Amino acid sequence: MQHHAIQSSHILIVGPDTAVKTVEGIFTNQTEWRCVRADSATQAMWLLRREAELDVVVIAPGMRIEAYGELTRDVKFGRSGGMTPVVFILEPSLADRRADVYESGADDCIQLPASRQEIVLRVLNAIRVKRATDSLEDATAVITSLANAIEGRDAYTCGHVERVATYAVEIAKRLGVPEKNLETIRIGGMVHDIGKVIVPDQILNKPGRLTDEEMNVVKRHPVVGHEILKPLRTMQEVLPIVRWHHERPNGRGYPDGLSGDDLPLFPRIVAVADCFDAISTSRPYRPAMPPQECQTLMGRLAGTGDLAPDLVNILLEIIDQNTHQLAEVGA
Repeated sequence: MQHHAIQSSHILIVGPDTAVKTVEGIFTNQTEWRCVRADSATQAMWLLRREAELDVVVIAPGMRIEAYGELTRDVKFGRSGGMTPVVFILEPSLADRRADVYESGADDCIQLPASRQEIVLRVLNAIRVKRATDSLEDATAVITSLANAIEGRDAYTCGHVERVATYAVEIAKRLGVPEKNLETIRIGGMVHDIGKVIVPDQILNKPGRLTDEEMNVVKRHPVVGHEILKPLRTMQEVLPIVRWHHERPNGRGYPDGLSGDDLPLFPRIVAVADCFDAISTSRPYRPAMPPQECQTLMGRLAGTGDLAPDLVNILLEIIDQNTHQLAEVGA
């Protein structure tokens, strides 16, 4: 039996020598599947660091669940294995420990007795999931690279999206936003201006005030960015940030004129970060504002409802703390 849907699979099999050989034998007939052995959790972790292209870790029967549960947690939540899936093969006497295996973070637990075909198919499925996840991560990397390339058209905004992403994530952390949502905010900060691909260079780099017609072109970029990213499943949680980062709590923003509770938290956060970076750095039409003037203007915008006051206060605290730290380093 051969499965050609996934080729060049790279498997790490962990466990006692006899069990490893048995499991390895199950995969010997698979086209271009390469197996690497480890007889201990320590050796497995060393191999995970060395073998960058591992597709799956298979834990052979006969090992103590406690020891290999720790290995699983290290693979799933540490830096060594990243998104590498872990599949346990569990001997019949440990049938009551399946919940412990899954609790450790394993992706699958194959209870023996199981046929050769079932084992191969379930390991194959784990690899397919990893490949799909890798593809989604690659798509995200392409989009953020495109956002950086678009930003590069304007020499004055060099580094803008990285700074906005950094400010936004720091604000979110202080608000207690769950860890799982911080990546959404970071990516939203990176790609919030991707719609500026439709704005001509002569408008982006115009040294003077924009005409009403030119401003209307610029104001299209949130909707264009939303439409660019809308077909991508990995970007669904980022869409509100991209579309609404120019909306204002008082309803004076664009493109949809949202206000109050209709404006979600994440776009509010990015709007504060975006505004601060815009006024604190040089632009074609004006120099960067001094720090004190930046704080005064941010406070005024919070007072008029153009920015969320609580988020402005958090950002100003972050800036103030960083300024004191830099002063101490330079002292």
